[in-house]
Amino acid sequence: EVFRGYTDGTYQPKGEITRAEVAAIIYRIATGDVEDRQVSLYSDYNRFTDVASGSWYAGYVNYCANAEYIQGYGDGRFGPNDPVTGYQALAMILRAVGYGKMNEFTGSNWAVQTAARANTLKISRNVTAALLGSPASRELVAELLFRSILVPTVEYNQFNGYTETDTTLGAKLGLEEIEGVVVANERANLYGEDVLAAGKTELEIAENDIRSLDYVSGLTDIGESRYAYIRG
Repeated sequence: EVFRGYTDGTYQPKGEITRAEVAAIIYRIATGDVEDRQVSLYSDYNRFTDVASGSWYAGYVNYCANAEYIQGYGDGRFGPNDPVTGYQALAMILRAVGYGKMNEFTGSNWAVQTAARANTLKISRNVTAALLGSPASRELVAELLFRSILVPTVEYNQFNGYTETDTTLGAKLGLEEIEGVVVANERANLYGEDVLAAGKTELEIAENDIRSLDYVSGLTDIGESRYAYIRG
């Protein structure tokens, strides 16, 4: 529920997305407040000269600025209605994960450092460098966010640098990535004669831990390792 479509029921994946819209998405992911119940509390923080109190995006931008997830242009402006580039969106997202504490996303090489970190975490594995340097589409940001919220968040200290935690941004939303072996579906069952109802799949992720999923799988999936993305 962190992304919103348009009132006509479309998502417009190829359309551009603004810096303020990305701030709104990051706010929802970082806080778990997908219904925006608390965002108005941050509306009057006045972190940027071009983010007026009462504007629809003020609370999102101010919260993210206060949490140091986003930065302005250095002249007091944020540019809320400017198109966001892939690199800018990545830097915002990576700061929400916990990176950026070493100022690696600032200075003349910020884009290179941003891309390097994203590549290491495999966040940008489906994205070309050319797309990152251009105004981002809504589908590009969705892809980057999807990958980012499933990587471990990190904590920083001056002695050890970044240390991974045992949680993710997605955990606040009840999202989880699991991997296991498909042991049963409507076609076959490795542990019995009875097959499952149509549209059901069982994934064994550990001994004595079998998850039942509302997902269609085929005969060729039986006995194979698969990933699943679930919301608890």
